Amino acid sequence: AKEMADLVVVMPQSGVEYSLEATPEQETTYRQMVDFGADIIFGGHPHVAEPTEIIEKDGEKKFIIYSMGNLLSNQRFETLENYWTERGVIIEVQVAKKAGKTSLTAIKAHPTWVSREPINRTFLGYPAYDYQVYLAEDYIKGGKYFNQVSEDKQQRIETAYHEMMALLNIKF
Repeated sequence: AKEMADLVVVMPQSGVEYSLEATPEQETTYRQMVDFGADIIFGGHPHVAEPTEIIEKDGEKKFIIYSMGNLLSNQRFETLENYWTERGVIIEVQVAKKAGKTSLTAIKAHPTWVSREPINRTFLGYPAYDYQVYLAEDYIKGGKYFNQVSEDKQQRIETAYHEMMALLNIKF
């Protein structure tokens, strides 16, 4: 793929469900993917986010996120007693092409949080819910939708945002 593409993005599914740390096997395998030509690795499977890593290879920066968490899920604190399953992250990657070479120039994390609200309906005899994915930065203090959700929801989003940013610890 590296011979044909400007950038190679790999999306492996690996790791231990609900673990906030990558396994040694993930680390070894994902780093090998970079050695084989991957520029960006967007990991998934654990249903929670895991840290990031920047690797220098041949004078270029390569990016790994071991798990992006859940974007949309019914895995809730109320059912699993795990706030991390309500969270995910959208990674914004900036690239530049100079002299025929494409490289990563910036990485930015956009944490998300999933809202679940009951609706006055059932589905196959079970309560039905409305799910929404919130871009957390819009609902924290200073965000364009701050104070447009309940105080409890706003606090969960705020906590999710700050804890996610600390876990990811992107230093590009």
